[in-house]
Amino acid sequence: MKPTDVAPMSHHSQRPLEIKGLELSAEDRRYAYAVARRIVHNDQDAQDVVQEALLLAFRYRDSFRGQSKPRTWFHRIVVTSALSHLRSSSRRQKHIEALGWQPATPHPTPEQALCHRQLERQVAAEVERLGEPYRAVIALRIADLSDAEISARLAISVGSVKVRSHRARHQLRAVLSPAAHCRAA
Repeated sequence: MKPTDVAPMSHHSQRPLEIKGLELSAEDRRYAYAVARRIVHNDQDAQDVVQEALLLAFRYRDSFRGQSKPRTWFHRIVVTSALSHLRSSSRRQKHIEALGWQPATPHPTPEQALCHRQLERQVAAEVERLGEPYRAVIALRIADLSDAEISARLAISVGSVKVRSHRARHQLRAVLSPAAHCRAA
């Protein structure tokens, strides 16, 4: 088989793809796309990952030993390609952040700013209404202390910190959810 025998194919093609006796059906490619999509969370990136996996399968077709089904072998290539794609996009994002470039954020409208201030006041009031054990944990959590630091400061176990934090958030969520809907202008 020559490289020209393998044409770029979408995961939608109904024809089976054969690479050195390994046949990947349209269903196999749809499955590969679904796997890639679940990992990269983006249609275009998933298509790129599947295309890259097809190229890798072709390039390393001699490494298939037949100890598994071709679909299983190809699935592993797709997963590895998707994870590699995530790592490289993460590195690109860190590089962009290191350069100090930030996407433009629109300034809030006066209505949004007012709504935000009202919500802050309401959250502060509801935190004050919490019982002392919950209020202390939430206050320290807002101050960005870790569970271990909160545990040491309050002389309670880390497990207790987590339970109190969860219960406090649950209470706040129950009270704030109906009122916390600010409409964007």
